[in-house]
Amino acid sequence: MYSSLTSSRKKTRQFSRSGTFADLLVRHVRSRGGAPAVYTAARIDRRTYSSIISNPFRPVAKRTAIQFALALRLDRKEADALLLSAGFALSPAIPEDVIFAEAIDEGTGDLQLVSERLREQGMKMIT
Repeated sequence: MYSSLTSSRKKTRQFSRSGTFADLLVRHVRSRGGAPAVYTAARIDRRTYSSIISNPFRPVAKRTAIQFALALRLDRKEADALLLSAGFALSPAIPEDVIFAEAIDEGTGDLQLVSERLREQGMKMIT
């Protein structure tokens, strides 16, 4: 019995690169006009974007993932998949997430407008 436990623990999990945040981001960027336009719209600098796509397992902040989803004008299903690939989800219990979800559902890609909504609610704006 002990040997079967040990052998199952020794199995290492293989991670697939095809579903990483970086890979999904690159796919969306390619289908929507190129990197400079997207990372500028997302208010992400070139170095950060480059770091994300060059290291597929680099963790990203939740806000960074949301900013890309908004800038890419992803629909809710695509945005949820992108966020999930980074290890996040929008929660109806988090007021900030409700604002982000509404913006995604409306197709709002204007981060200034979203930032103003956050400010009106006393939350940290998108910088």
